[in-house]
Amino acid sequence: MSASLGIGLIGLGTVGTGVVQLLREAPAAVRRRKASFEVRRVAVRDPAKARDVQLAAGVLSGDAEQVISDPAVQVVVELTGAPGAFGWIRQALQAGKHVVTANKAVIAEHGDELFDLAAEGDVDLLFEASVAGGIPIIRSLRNGLVANHVESLYGILNGTTNYILTRMARGEGDYAGILAQAQAAGYAEPDPAADVSGADAAAKLAILSRIAFHTRGTPADIYCEGIEGIEASDIEFARELGFAIKLLAIARQASGGRVEARVHPVMIPAESQLANIQDEFNAIEVVGSAVGTQVFSGAGAGRMPTASAVVSDLVELAERRRRGASTSIEDMILGEEAVGFADICGVEMRYFLRVLVEDRPGVLEQIARILAREGISIASVLQKERDLEGGAVPLVIVTHEARERAMQQAVGAIDALPMVTRGVRLIRMQEL
Repeated sequence: MSASLGIGLIGLGTVGTGVVQLLREAPAAVRRRKASFEVRRVAVRDPAKARDVQLAAGVLSGDAEQVISDPAVQVVVELTGAPGAFGWIRQALQAGKHVVTANKAVIAEHGDELFDLAAEGDVDLLFEASVAGGIPIIRSLRNGLVANHVESLYGILNGTTNYILTRMARGEGDYAGILAQAQAAGYAEPDPAADVSGADAAAKLAILSRIAFHTRGTPADIYCEGIEGIEASDIEFARELGFAIKLLAIARQASGGRVEARVHPVMIPAESQLANIQDEFNAIEVVGSAVGTQVFSGAGAGRMPTASAVVSDLVELAERRRRGASTSIEDMILGEEAVGFADICGVEMRYFLRVLVEDRPGVLEQIARILAREGISIASVLQKERDLEGGAVPLVIVTHEARERAMQQAVGAIDALPMVTRGVRLIRMQEL
């Protein structure tokens, strides 16, 4: 069977351009695998717009359906992130086309339907580029670690938030100022909500959890909290305690056969590997039953890293066709073995609490009484000098392990105290 594949691209933006460039400059490793590709049709929003790559006459179109219906196209590569992406991918699978995509939202939200369609049509749906850009984490979980029972997964899965937190840790500004600079430099989108809220990382965690733990669920089932409330003082307090603050995506086995999955800012030990992942880079730490701790790190986004992941899927697909192998979709079809996500309220961990209070006797005693009522014990207390503007003082409390439900109840009660001038800032703490 010939390994030559006719490629139809939907989207020729940053990543799409990188894919065309890599296919044209195929390295020796690709050629040795006897994988060859031809870009036969490309759909874009504006065909008249100048492009960084030249295409043959008649290849460019303004209609995605022309890509899907072209009989010369065996593989549809969807790289838009547009609202119509789910429909195009579904239509391509129904038409008997293989699909490669970088669209994390579509895979996370509609994976069950799309994997079933691919299996029914005996075609492949590959999505390495949907999580962590150029880091081959999906292929590693599906193939390299297949002999392992995955015990836990901790990931820095969003480069924008890691860039912001890194620069804040260096003392280069506050959250709002660094976010504005990141937008100007192209490290953050004009609308950064999906990144800074944690929603982008939650979509990626839903995909990884499906592979690593066989979970069935969408990002809406994952507890998600962003970095918008992190202040420079939080980072400084963390440093004093020997910790760094990162936005982590966490998934691990929980009781009752369920999987604990959450995305939120976390204080992690400053000497840990994940604490030292800087700027826009991503990293995933996986603990397997046979291999122990494995850490994967690298560029999580960008033209060429993401394009590299797309091309790696194309090469795998070409090899499977050449060998006459079946599709790789079977392990993504979840049957009775599928598990659900656990409620975060049952999770136990340590907590960092920062609260601005009036500087008067008895405040700490009242807060300690609330914590004790919820069964939460205090590990340490830090109290800084008076705030010059309002006459209040920041009170920092680190707890021993406590249950999330109890902590949320305690925070609500502390916020209601009359001597509290600003609500509690809660940051979870995680030993890795």
